[in-house]
Amino acid sequence: MRGRSLRIILFLMVAVTLSALVYGYAFSNNDSFVGSSIDEQFPVPAEARKSDVPFSNPGVVYVRYNMKGVEEAESIPDFYEDGIRKWGWKEDKEERVGALRVFVKDGKTMNITTHTGFFTLFTKKSSGEPHKAVAGSPRAAVSKPQSAPEK
Repeated sequence: MRGRSLRIILFLMVAVTLSALVYGYAFSNNDSFVGSSIDEQFPVPAEARKSDVPFSNPGVVYVRYNMKGVEEAESIPDFYEDGIRKWGWKEDKEERVGALRVFVKDGKTMNITTHTGFFTLFTKKSSGEPHKAVAGSPRAAVSKPQSAPEK
């Protein structure tokens, strides 16, 4: 009888340990962020993989990241949007158009567009002064007159 109880306890301990490992692995990427390759202060999910896609606008710094689960129609996944906010970035909702989202922090602007299976980040090369949408972005064609940023 004692041998059977010991096996049951051992089985339960192994099952709980494996469950914790599987749960931790499955959800670890949702809270893990690294600085983007174009601005270390803007978070990118650790699971996202930078891809080399050329961009021909010399006034823009651009990077594309491949990531499972990103959908254009659904925009930025909730965990990623929460991470962006936790890193101190605020969304400029007036600049939002379709899949384009614009975030600001300390006078800097980061544009993000989502697509099925990947997202892009882009900003002006000289981000010394605050700006709205980047020239050449989907938003630039319908841009409103610019005003001073609210503090």
